[in-house]
Amino acid sequence: MFGSALPSNLEKPRGSPRTLAVICAVGVAIRLALLLVAGELELQSDEANYAYLALVWERFGFYSDSYRFIWPPGFVWLMTLALRWFGSDGLFALKLLQVAASASTGWYLMQIARRLFCDRAAHIAGAIWCVYLPLVAYTHYLWPEPLFLALFTPALYHTLRVLQRPERAPGIDRHLISAGVLFALALYLKESPLYLVGLLALALVGLAQVRAEGLRRAGLFLLVVSACIAPWTLHNFEVYGRFVPLGSTLGENCFNGLNARYKNYDIKPFSWHRELDLPADLSRSWFVDSDLEAEWKRAEELRNTPDRLAENTRRGLAFAGAHPGWLVRSRVKKLADLLAPTSFFIRHTALGHYRDSPLGGSLIRHLLVAWALCCPLVLIPLGLAGLLGTLRDRAGFTLSTLVLSYFALTSLLVAMSRFRVPVLPLLIVLAAGLLARGLDLAGRRVRVLASLALLGVGLLFLFWVDLPETLTLVRLAWEGAL
Repeated sequence: MFGSALPSNLEKPRGSPRTLAVICAVGVAIRLALLLVAGELELQSDEANYAYLALVWERFGFYSDSYRFIWPPGFVWLMTLALRWFGSDGLFALKLLQVAASASTGWYLMQIARRLFCDRAAHIAGAIWCVYLPLVAYTHYLWPEPLFLALFTPALYHTLRVLQRPERAPGIDRHLISAGVLFALALYLKESPLYLVGLLALALVGLAQVRAEGLRRAGLFLLVVSACIAPWTLHNFEVYGRFVPLGSTLGENCFNGLNARYKNYDIKPFSWHRELDLPADLSRSWFVDSDLEAEWKRAEELRNTPDRLAENTRRGLAFAGAHPGWLVRSRVKKLADLLAPTSFFIRHTALGHYRDSPLGGSLIRHLLVAWALCCPLVLIPLGLAGLLGTLRDRAGFTLSTLVLSYFALTSLLVAMSRFRVPVLPLLIVLAAGLLARGLDLAGRRVRVLASLALLGVGLLFLFWVDLPETLTLVRLAWEGAL
């Protein structure tokens, strides 16, 4: 069903977990140090919306939607608890929790690397995780990503353990239940992987030796996820009278991504600080130009939020259907926005959020901006090359391909560097495998080299598409312009 004839590597990792624990501790220490020197940062974009919803919940005892989105409650609930327990220090306490939880991401991505490659690859993956600045920086922001990854990464690990054992084996159900619970908890923080759960269930069926066993695995996995998300889904039905699994963001994303006016929230905040509308002025016009007179408005006349979001989705799809040429051109731009070597760290630096901290000094700012820019420029090609040219584990290839493809496809609606975060642990693992083992050309030299050549040309083209925005953002961060 999933095609690849790659053999599974079931060799048990032999290295000591002590080394992995030390690497985890170093990564957490780096994140803690950066949090302490970053200072008190201004809330940016949805960070302020999360804080507002948490204050409403803490003060009035109910969780409100943000009008444009129905967000899952997990992150706001944790912020509410932090404010209730620690008062004005609650936001810093939540950041400390994010730093501590990052150990889960580091530990399990190293475990995935050990199972797919070797102990050396696990150590390299851990080292990359420690110093990958665009990911490190999230632990001193107030976005759900660090806590989401702390659940999503071990969920992928347990799923991999099941996929690597196509036969009925002891402990399989324990890994299935663990994967289901962790996926569900991750969905309480970000609902974006909701449909990935269904694709992984198909993979559980497709890679099992016996179809009945695959169906049993998929059924148990889906049952656990469904049972865990059912309480809040029923809550949404009670509040809105509509079936909304955890959250709904599709309608607003259609307004932003399937509309005449181009938006990229890596650079959109600059139009709030300056009169210049950077996205429109910077982008290569062929990819973003559209009939601005055809721009559609949100369905403000509908009071029920799910109904309004559903109508926004309908209007977005109608606009896309009426402009097929624009749709194709603009989706190329979205993919370029997803892969552009920018990050929230560079954006924050360019907006001057670090100006009053040690990170705002000229020398340290230049070093960190250069490092933040190099991280995705190196990791993305290495990770994709590791997938195509090194990974020989059938289960790992299936899992990696599904996850990378899923988030790439969802980002064709709206895209920015933040939407790349869920795939960073796998990209780190795949890059580490390539660095540890090199290209595996045995019996497939032409196919691998041709795939890597096409990959290189495609990445260079997409980097070129977003080059004007990237250079401007890096220049502003380098100069500390705002």
